[in-house]
Amino acid sequence: MDKGIIMWMVFLAVIAAGMLISHRIKKGINENGIETDAVVSRIIDDGTPEEIDIDVYVRYRIENGEEVEGILSNPRANMEEGQMVRIKYHPKYKQNARLV
Repeated sequence: MDKGIIMWMVFLAVIAAGMLISHRIKKGINENGIETDAVVSRIIDDGTPEEIDIDVYVRYRIENGEEVEGILSNPRANMEEGQMVRIKYHPKYKQNARLV
């Protein structure tokens, strides 16, 4: 078999695995997530004038009182540092949060 075809198959398998893991985390948060208040702690803009690439991080306390900084998987464009938001996180994946 051609090396190029094998490389494409491996590439596609890695992409599919990443999508499956992301889907499972989102499903777990939606079904078993815990709601809490959070504050936007930092916003990182790695985009270019042609492409938007913004990561929004929030700080919040989990059930045991530990403070966690997690990344929002569904940020809004108009978010600002210091803004209070309502989120949902999964206890197993506590650094991944979603806006409610």
